[in-house]
Amino acid sequence: MKNKHTLDCRGFECPQPVIQTKDRLDHMDEGILCVLVDNEAALSNVCRYAESQGHKVENEEKDDAFLIRIRKGKSGPVSEPPPIECDIALPRHIVIYITSDVLGKGDDILGGKLMVAYFESLLHFAKQISHVILMNSGVKLAIDGSPVLGQMMALEDTGVEILACGTCLDFFDIKERQQVGIVTNMYTAFEIMSKAGKVLTP
Repeated sequence: MKNKHTLDCRGFECPQPVIQTKDRLDHMDEGILCVLVDNEAALSNVCRYAESQGHKVENEEKDDAFLIRIRKGKSGPVSEPPPIECDIALPRHIVIYITSDVLGKGDDILGGKLMVAYFESLLHFAKQISHVILMNSGVKLAIDGSPVLGQMMALEDTGVEILACGTCLDFFDIKERQQVGIVTNMYTAFEIMSKAGKVLTP
């Protein structure tokens, strides 16, 4: 289509998608600008900016991204550009990475109690968590007798994926005792963490 332009802003950190969109629109007389973004903060910011400048905006989810179609008109701005919001909470954007069955260094009895409190707190944020990844002795949290087994099952029931390192389960000879989650490997764990909005480690 004549006068159709494409701008790929996937992987850009806020506020770059809006800045790039503004720059491209400033260099267009008329036509359609298709902007690809990969998070809802960028989707919201780009759409709000384009609409404030008097452009017609449509968007749709496309694979793992959002496609924003901006039809540039000649009417000019209808309002001041809105503030850019970079801290919009995204659903299921947090990965929890746990490498021990106790929390912190020092007394293991205290560390065990703190880990229970940690998992009880995680339940309040379950809708923001995509995965809990267990490595090293952290895999002991997913076996029978674990003090947080109930909380982990409750997290799984909300849609959180629990992943336990297979090498670690074999090392501790507890694979047959796993009660929650699925077995994973280092490559899969790294891939998930590389795509996460945030990775949190207790």
